Amino acid sequence: MNRLEELRAKVDACDQLLAETLEKRMEIILEIMKVKKELAVPIFSKDREREVIQKIGNYVDNPEFREEIKGIHTHVLRSCRRIQSRKLFPYHISLVGFMGSGKTTVGRELSKLLAMDQIDVDKVIEDRAKMTISQIFKEHGEPYFRELERKTVEELAQYNNIIVFCGGGGIVLDDRNVENMKKNGVLIWLKASPEVIYDRIAKEGTRPLLKDDMSVSKIESMMASRLSLYEGSADLVIDTDYKSVEEVSLEIVEQLMRLDIMRMIDLKSL
Repeated sequence: MNRLEELRAKVDACDQLLAETLEKRMEIILEIMKVKKELAVPIFSKDREREVIQKIGNYVDNPEFREEIKGIHTHVLRSCRRIQSRKLFPYHISLVGFMGSGKTTVGRELSKLLAMDQIDVDKVIEDRAKMTISQIFKEHGEPYFRELERKTVEELAQYNNIIVFCGGGGIVLDDRNVENMKKNGVLIWLKASPEVIYDRIAKEGTRPLLKDDMSVSKIESMMASRLSLYEGSADLVIDTDYKSVEEVSLEIVEQLMRLDIMRMIDLKSL
């Protein structure tokens, strides 16, 4: 065996050891998840992850490799979160709410937290139509857009382990959308007051339903007509007023855990 083959054999041995160690780590992570779930304590902790990454760096003797190994372990932690999420939430999570309630920003943060894929209904529609939502409204009207929206939701509802951002807020106007979103998933209503929504979207200029009247009173009027639809369809309600994106995302995970526990209790009582 020449020197190159010897070195490759050593790398193979390291890879085998690494794979066995990672497998063992992930099995332990699943056990930790079960214990956390039983104790009703938060599943994910950014402080704990930062601590783990710092420890990994301290284990590395060669400073040339330290940051690289810390970077690799960051991906390991993300993979562990993904495994936990698949076990905890084996369905899709749909975020609904009035425009400006935080669906996209919260959805992106939640996607990072749970290591789950994210899909924006409006973005899918825009990509396929090759025009913006505002252009679709202007050129084809709202009924045409709602039909595109309905077909897109029906398609996305077939997927598991994804987070779906449900458009500008009118998605609950069609019972078929609600039925599809709840068929194999959990529907979460991100709730916000008219005043907070106005502060968030007043300067955007991209909301076709408010282009002629961007005001708190108009927002309040539109929200009032949809309030019962949000209340009647939501599995969970999360108030987003004056909360950071991270706070809302962590609250969603906590509420999803409680919902899962309640469902288990209901099943046992049958």
